[in-house]
Amino acid sequence: MMKQSLWALAAAALFSVMAAFVKLCSDVHGPIEMVFYRSLFGVLVISLFVFRNRATLTLKTPHIAGHIKRSVLGTLSIMLWFFTLGKMHFGTNMTLIYTTPLFMAANFVILALMRHKPAPWALVLATIAGFTGVTIVLQPSFNEGELIPALICLGVSLLDLVIYWQMKELGDMKEPSWRIVFYFTLFGTIAGLIACYVVEGGLHMPNAQGLVGILGMGLCATLGQICTTRSYAYGNMLLSSCLGFSAIPFSVIISFFWFGESVTAATLTGAAVILCSGMMATVATKRTEAAEKAARAAEEAAKAETEKTA
Repeated sequence: MMKQSLWALAAAALFSVMAAFVKLCSDVHGPIEMVFYRSLFGVLVISLFVFRNRATLTLKTPHIAGHIKRSVLGTLSIMLWFFTLGKMHFGTNMTLIYTTPLFMAANFVILALMRHKPAPWALVLATIAGFTGVTIVLQPSFNEGELIPALICLGVSLLDLVIYWQMKELGDMKEPSWRIVFYFTLFGTIAGLIACYVVEGGLHMPNAQGLVGILGMGLCATLGQICTTRSYAYGNMLLSSCLGFSAIPFSVIISFFWFGESVTAATLTGAAVILCSGMMATVATKRTEAAEKAARAAEEAAKAETEKTA
């Protein structure tokens, strides 16, 4: 299970690169238009993948209701987030968006208490440490008139928590990650196209730089979604959530080498805290899984001994 959750690291890296490509084409294309393009890329690539392997793969599913729920909520989450980006300080916006792991940690503690089981305190502490690193890097500050966008950001974070549980449910039903991403991108393509014409006045012809940005964004977004889905659907959700903080250090590296942006001591300190929290979470999960495996082995051995004696 822990190995599956490490897909979160790949997702964080891919989404960080995606953000760099978004920056390349943001001067020509609006945020909703970019949602459309990134979704369209996923639909085309996954459709081609399924068509080439049509003897063994199919887009048909008996769990269409679950896909619709995940797709609608996911598209709504992205559009609400893009709406808030232009309404408040970027660092504050991203800090609030990264509160999802805190909600996830609280969720796991509440579930453990309700089931009278030990809470994953080590992972909870690692998550809090990771969020502390995020605040050090992003240095959030609130300005007048940002209350409503801030509340929307928190709503998006809570919505993302629901989405991750929905992804987990689809994973438990043995839905492959590429199919989950396909229906999500299909809905995003349709909703993005409609919203683009209603809100942003339609599509714009990309220039050379914009075309590179759109293709790079689409590729990274599609691969990132598949990695995220594999991580949350089949792995440890709290570990995946904590490792999601690693997108911040990846972004710092990309900003320095790609865009030549300066890196402050506070940024390096925050990135180091995030990396340490990720290692703490990984080690804690490995130990927990080893303990659970040993407990199951002991239980099976005791059961076999009992049956042998009987």
